[in-house]
Amino acid sequence: MSAIILPEMRPPGRRGFGIALPASATNGAAALVEGRVPAAMSGPPLHVHPNSDETYYVIAGALILYIGGEVTELKAGGVAYISRDTEHTWATPLHSEAHFLTLHTPGGYEEYHPAALGLEADLGRPPTLEDLFVLANRYDWKLAGTQARRLLPTGTLIDASQADAAAAEALQAAEALQAAEALQAAAALQAATTSR
Repeated sequence: MSAIILPEMRPPGRRGFGIALPASATNGAAALVEGRVPAAMSGPPLHVHPNSDETYYVIAGALILYIGGEVTELKAGGVAYISRDTEHTWATPLHSEAHFLTLHTPGGYEEYHPAALGLEADLGRPPTLEDLFVLANRYDWKLAGTQARRLLPTGTLIDASQADAAAAEALQAAEALQAAEALQAAAALQAATTSR
C-alpha cells in the first residue's frame, strides 16, 4: 500500500498537532504526527503506549524528553525511539519552541487528536484532564502510575494540575534573570567606557 498525503488532505489539527500520515494510509502499519509547540510548554502527562512504539524526530527547536526515568534535551536533528510500555513525556525548553514529528508503529494513536478536537466541540469548552484521560485510553495511551505528572521545561516532573502555572513561573524567573544579566552587562560596559 502506498500513499501520498498533501497538506490540504490532512484532517484538522488540535493545539499545534496535526496528522501528517494516518494509519488508514498505511494499512495500520504506522502513523506520523507533526507537532509545532511554543517555548516553555509542559507536554502531556507521563504515559505509556501499551501497543505501539513511538519515535520522535526534532525538525527545529528542541524538546526536553523524559524517557524511562531519564531526562534529555533533544535538539534539531535528534531522534529518540521509545519502545511500547516505556514511561515518557516531554516539554519544551524555556526559550525554544519545537517543531517535531512522532512516528507511531503500528498506527492508531494519531486518531486521538481529531477525537479530542471533536470532544472539545461537543463540550463547548476545553476538555478537562479527566475527560482527556478517558478519551486517550481508547487510543493506545495509558497514564503512567496513579497520579498524573507532567514535565516542566526545567526537566522536573510535578503534579499535572500545577504544571502550566509552574512553567509560566519558571519562564518569568528566567526572563527576570536574563534582564538582570543584561543590565549588569550594560552597567559594566558603561563603567569601562567612562573610566577611560
